Amino acid sequence: MSKQYVRVGGWRIDLDQVPAAIKIFNDALDKAEKLTARAKGELQVEAMGGDDVSTGLAVEVNKRHLGGQGSTAWATERFRDELVKAVAQLESARRHYARVESASRQVLGGHG
Repeated sequence: MSKQYVRVGGWRIDLDQVPAAIKIFNDALDKAEKLTARAKGELQVEAMGGDDVSTGLAVEVNKRHLGGQGSTAWATERFRDELVKAVAQLESARRHYARVESASRQVLGGHG
């Protein structure tokens, strides 16, 4: 008998490992959410001086790290979003296979 599995993102997870995978992904999600919150506050750069070069550099660094698609803050948010999707898919797979197992037990119990 071949082992059953679920695909989540690029991962192939054995069905009997889904509960452990949910915990692992939820732990990673907690860390990603903290990282996302920190990234927005800690990546903000202040100009070191009042001159145009310092001000311009601070503006450009902030754009790169905080300013939309491709920025560090954007990347941490996308990472968090992917973890949310993975957890949702794993939870859905767990519920689905629990229903299938329950239905199988009822059918087998009804014929026994």
